[in-house]
Amino acid sequence: MELKLKGRTAFVTGASRGIGRAIAIALAAEGVHLALFGRDVARCEALAHELRTAHDGLRVVVVSLDLGQPAAIKPAVATAIGQMGGVDILVNCAGGAYRGRLNDIPDDAWERYFAVKPLGLIRMTREALPHLKKSDQARVINISGTRGREPGGVSVMSGPINLGTLSITKALANEFGQYGITVNAICPGSTDTGRWTELVTITARERGISIDEAKKHLVADVPMGRVVVPGDISDLAVFLASARSGMITGCAINVDGGRTRGI
Repeated sequence: MELKLKGRTAFVTGASRGIGRAIAIALAAEGVHLALFGRDVARCEALAHELRTAHDGLRVVVVSLDLGQPAAIKPAVATAIGQMGGVDILVNCAGGAYRGRLNDIPDDAWERYFAVKPLGLIRMTREALPHLKKSDQARVINISGTRGREPGGVSVMSGPINLGTLSITKALANEFGQYGITVNAICPGSTDTGRWTELVTITARERGISIDEAKKHLVADVPMGRVVVPGDISDLAVFLASARSGMITGCAINVDGGRTRGI
């Protein structure tokens, strides 16, 4: 299937590790030039070197950015535009949620995490919009989470953060359609990254079981019988970035092995 991605340009936030890193690698394999945004510049630079080495002629730049610092977003996007010349695909992957129940989460954690997602996502998209409008195949892909639809007690913050991301995805899809820009969200279930390790550790502690037992307990709730891996997410991201997804917009697609019980 011809995806018509070769030569396109993508901006990826949260690119230094986990899902963001996997999406950057997958897009590079399709010939997409990349601006990697992240707080961990050393990790981003290492990834950029890896991608340039693997793909002759691929342009990959690194832009230091903490989305929790609003004043840094505008100049970061301007820097990337100056180096890349434009953007066709915006992948908003940065952000997470503080693990724990209500009484475990201090006020400053709520403020800190919400500043990155959805607020940082909103600001990043706003800065990229004038440049996305110039593309004939513009895409915005927001990485949300299944807890936006099905909140859970052990990660009470994930619900409102991801629900906000889903809401802004739908609203922007309605607004951006007139410009030919699609906006979609991917909702990963528990994914085998550093945050999976946190969840396993918390589950083991709360239930008084071993780490291996906690992993088995969590996977037992997944109909497909395994934890999601970043590549499961990046495969969908590549399709949503492609020419083949032109009439898919305003959608939130679960990638969770069937874990979410709601329709």
